[in-house]
Amino acid sequence: MKKIALLVSLALAAAPLALAADPAFPKPEGNDKVSLEVWSWVPGLDKTVAAFTKQYPNIAVKVVNLGGGSATYTKLRTALKAGSGAPDVAQIEYGYLSSFADTGGLADLSKYGANDYKKYFVPWTWGQVSPDGQAVYAIPQDTGPFAMVYRQDVLRKYGVAVPKTWAQFATAASTVNSKSAGKAKLGNFYATFSPWFIALAWADGGQFFKREGDGWVQTLNSPSAKKVLNYWYGLIKKGDVSTVPAFSADYWNAAGAGQIGSNFEAAWGPGGYAGSLKDKSAGQWRAAALPQWTAGSSVKSGNWGGSSNVVTTQSKHPKEATLFALWLNLSSSAVAANWTNGGLFPASAQGLTLPVLHDKTKNPSKFFGGQDLSSVYAQASKGVNVNFQWAPWFPFADDNYTKQIDLMLKGKLTPDQALDAWQAETLAYAKKEGYTVR
Repeated sequence: MKKIALLVSLALAAAPLALAADPAFPKPEGNDKVSLEVWSWVPGLDKTVAAFTKQYPNIAVKVVNLGGGSATYTKLRTALKAGSGAPDVAQIEYGYLSSFADTGGLADLSKYGANDYKKYFVPWTWGQVSPDGQAVYAIPQDTGPFAMVYRQDVLRKYGVAVPKTWAQFATAASTVNSKSAGKAKLGNFYATFSPWFIALAWADGGQFFKREGDGWVQTLNSPSAKKVLNYWYGLIKKGDVSTVPAFSADYWNAAGAGQIGSNFEAAWGPGGYAGSLKDKSAGQWRAAALPQWTAGSSVKSGNWGGSSNVVTTQSKHPKEATLFALWLNLSSSAVAANWTNGGLFPASAQGLTLPVLHDKTKNPSKFFGGQDLSSVYAQASKGVNVNFQWAPWFPFADDNYTKQIDLMLKGKLTPDQALDAWQAETLAYAKKEGYTVR
């Protein structure tokens, strides 16, 4: 996620931090001086926490920006397993949270009143940090609900309307491919990012992992997964969509030149478009709700990305660390700063209403023709299934997905075979690692 965060931060200019009413945070106990260490990859977080230390002068906060990605997770996992060297607070993406909770190195924040703040967050995000509804392993920070981004000039050029259903998208994709003689594609399939595919299946109600007592049920080849992958494979075989690698120079060049007319992106995605394309196609992009499988149905969406803040069991000050995690993600000043500095789309319900998120004169909204992008994504966030869960072995599943999709695109596997292989190989790995899973 490091590359993504950098793209977004480049796209967002500083904006006034409009304040809203904050909830009442826990009061620190005593007057002793406390020092916290925080590991994060959010740009400018060291400046954001200055407001916290001003409000809580007895709590000093040291921010260590490790850049995110696998190296950060390896360092944290090593420290947790060693029993020393871990920070008080760390940033972890939702998809990886379960694997860290399994180490036993994360504190249960329900002991420090975290459940009292559940009502302040977008409902589905609390399910990500508290799968059983009791123990709380983190405080939600940001999210990545899915929506469609598109070039309105490209759609107009080829005479197609913004598709509201997947059937309409397929028809429009065929039209664009035909009228452009194959030079332009309406969409693009991200072959190397399983969370992109997962988000589309998630929007259809798909479940990939589910706790069952002390064990797990894994269904990577669920009906929703097969439905979504077969749909996209059909478009790929017809040549109606491209498979240009995500976030590559080739992708940005094609998007800027009108050779790719739309895509499906998380809430942090538009910032990447503004930062990477700059003046090229500026003002031509717009966002709309994800196409639905059933015409006229309420908007359903999935999620790609997003992260949380955990407190480790090595922290000598878990109450103060929990206070900081709550403040960072519910204080209007912190939420606004995280948006302007790093493009973090809030997990807090109140955060979604902050004026700074709806400023049409700043990127990414400015790049998108002055559209209020946050309203589109706020609506998408409301349509995310609250029951979606991640398993501790997701990092392996993520890597294995790329292997199976590559074989599918080379014609060596059908979509169903690719998903069945993804299921079988990932299941074997999980069992080998000692997990009770079927």
